[in-house]
Amino acid sequence: MEIKELLEISLEIRDSIRTYISGTEDYGEVIVRRERDVTRKIDMFAEKALEKVLSSRDLCARIISEELGDHVFPKGDEPKFTLIFDPIDGSTNAILGIPFFCSSIAYSPKVDHVTFDDIQASVVATIYGKTYYAVKGENAFVDGEKLPRKVKGKTKQVLSVYTYGADSIPESLIKFQKEAKNVIVRVLGSIAAEICLVAEGVIDAVIDVRGLISGYDIAGAALILKEAGGTVTDLKGKELGNEVGKTQNISLIAALEPEMYKSMLVLV
Repeated sequence: MEIKELLEISLEIRDSIRTYISGTEDYGEVIVRRERDVTRKIDMFAEKALEKVLSSRDLCARIISEELGDHVFPKGDEPKFTLIFDPIDGSTNAILGIPFFCSSIAYSPKVDHVTFDDIQASVVATIYGKTYYAVKGENAFVDGEKLPRKVKGKTKQVLSVYTYGADSIPESLIKFQKEAKNVIVRVLGSIAAEICLVAEGVIDAVIDVRGLISGYDIAGAALILKEAGGTVTDLKGKELGNEVGKTQNISLIAALEPEMYKSMLVLV
């Protein structure tokens, strides 16, 4: 699959989500409850939007997604590739009317044992308009502009630090947040979009110590950051190399500049 087609698929899904939200009052209604998460109407709508787009193109794929799990669509056919799909990353923002969430989709030509290294292209389409995308070995872009871009007027480091609900928080990280004077902390509620902002040079680093991230959450954004020249690892500095579908309950550090990454790794 070429990046052009993956972009077309992503933008069709985003347009469908926008239309659904504007025309559906109860799009945030919870329809499935899980131990640490829920599925809402809007999540399932986005899942079905992907299936609709694949059907219109007569494509069969293995899909690894948040709501429907690991499956083949159309069922019973022979998949030609794998899509790792997070239909709504930042669903709490979506149902509250906070315009910061996205759909993330990553592509691999492989069908079996797909690792992060096997991802060849990805798109993160934000609901507020920006579209990030990358092809492995061919750089990363936002709306056609190569990443990272120059950010004018930035006077302080900006970090996103996810600690709420964590079983344990490194003492050094707590101390850092108490003592940091020239740092702005923003926790925006969409990890994929925030990693893309790191790739863009807007946010300097993302740290998430909650142990809640799954492969589908970050598969698309991780490729975009890497192609922009950045780094994303677990808290021990290990790169994401496992099978995407088996990656669950991890924490991470993501940064664009090597020195920033090193300093964040020391903190945790």
